[in-house]
Amino acid sequence: MKKIAFYIMTLIIFSSCDDFLNKYPLSEPTSETFWTSADNAELWVNNLYNALPNAESAYWDNWSDNAFCRTKPNEMGGEIANGTYQTNSGIVFGKWNYSTVRRCFEFFDKIETIPNIKPEIKATLEGQVYFILAYTYFDMITLFRDIPLIQKVTSIDESDIPKSPKSEVLAYVLQVIDKAIDCLPAQYPASETGRATKGAALALKAKILLFNERWAEAAATAKELMDMNQYELHPQFDELFLKSFNNKTKEVILASQYAELVKEHDVYRKFGIMVNADYSLVLPLPDLANSFECTDGLPIAESPLYDPAEPDKNRDPRFYSTFIYPYETYAGTTYDPLNSTNKAFSLTYLHYRKYVNDKTGTEGTSFVNWILIRYAEVLLMYAEAKNEANGPDGTIYDALDLIRVRAGMPKIDRNKYNTKESLREIIRNERRIELAAEGFRYFDIIRWRIAEDVLNKEIFSFEIPDVLPIQNIEKRIFDPKKHYVWPIPQNAIDRAKNLEQHSEWK
Repeated sequence: MKKIAFYIMTLIIFSSCDDFLNKYPLSEPTSETFWTSADNAELWVNNLYNALPNAESAYWDNWSDNAFCRTKPNEMGGEIANGTYQTNSGIVFGKWNYSTVRRCFEFFDKIETIPNIKPEIKATLEGQVYFILAYTYFDMITLFRDIPLIQKVTSIDESDIPKSPKSEVLAYVLQVIDKAIDCLPAQYPASETGRATKGAALALKAKILLFNERWAEAAATAKELMDMNQYELHPQFDELFLKSFNNKTKEVILASQYAELVKEHDVYRKFGIMVNADYSLVLPLPDLANSFECTDGLPIAESPLYDPAEPDKNRDPRFYSTFIYPYETYAGTTYDPLNSTNKAFSLTYLHYRKYVNDKTGTEGTSFVNWILIRYAEVLLMYAEAKNEANGPDGTIYDALDLIRVRAGMPKIDRNKYNTKESLREIIRNERRIELAAEGFRYFDIIRWRIAEDVLNKEIFSFEIPDVLPIQNIEKRIFDPKKHYVWPIPQNAIDRAKNLEQHSEWK
């Protein structure tokens, strides 16, 4: 297994693997000679990694109360945030990912036919496919709730099946991720960095349980991962998102792999400012900026250190690692949001600095890895699950303190946050701050059932009195009777007799 395979993935064309429930299946996906060696099986698995999230996840913050997408309302998923998406929206169909489900089961069928494959190689490949299958189904039930449960390669007729309850799919997903945990190694040689490990599978299982309010099990699974003593917080928060630290930190449990000149992405374009030849597509909102505490550990509404005339002073150090703030230097340029080049595009006056802080000029692409799972999130999952299961205890404070002290913030005030309800609020806020711009906030406001409160409003720009005038940006709409579940894509409904639309979307 060679690391370079993760960057080029595979030259074998899988275009004939058209997915059931998405498109009409066509012919067999590979030639008769493909499934003859472990190397070819590995190429198939490498291709499956393309189904996991990547740097395109930068857009997901736009659909939450963290950020705004500066494009037409129906582009880049903007219709999710303003409540105008429909059953035929491209973003909806894009997440209906049965092509990956099919390819996973094709792998399980064909791996059995490879002669003389070593058991340890077979188990490791199977573990990775179990991980990707579990991730794919988890992603779909999180958005679509009840979906068809496919557990084998099916014919056209066999694939026309009704939805299964989310609970049934969840039970299956947990079985699959347990298989991944059993099969996967704790670590790989350096040349294999980027593959799912036992730790990644444990982290995914903890997240699946957390998102489904299986609190005690989620806490226990996160603790099992913590007790592996394999991962730790990186000393410097901002270094996690620099190209020079790709695969060089024990905090990252799994990341989408990129490499200079081989496989790059355009997050610079998404996050960067216009004067540096970028597109300002993802713009943080003031609600996010205002959630960062002052250096005394108090919210801005309570801290004597906060000055509305200088709102960037005395803030959580992660504030400066997260945002490009007006009138500071970025990529060799002083960012002036009222500059004629920036004015029409810097609608919120803020930009994300995370993931783009090593941009030096007008270069448009980057190869910093996009982090999917890191140890800080495991600590946050443990804290949330443990608190929801049993209320405050010392281990919760300890987990949160590790994150805050690393950032340069005071430890949690045990006296102030001494109830389940008060501790819940700071855990949620800590998750928002720590993971800002990483593509998680939308999922959080949906699972916490707070989207109707935080999205159903007019959104405005950041404001500095007498310096930057407030701007009205967009009216957002979130219908709690409808928008907590995504519709099944219309073309999937149209191509099936037994697949019915969710009642909320009929």
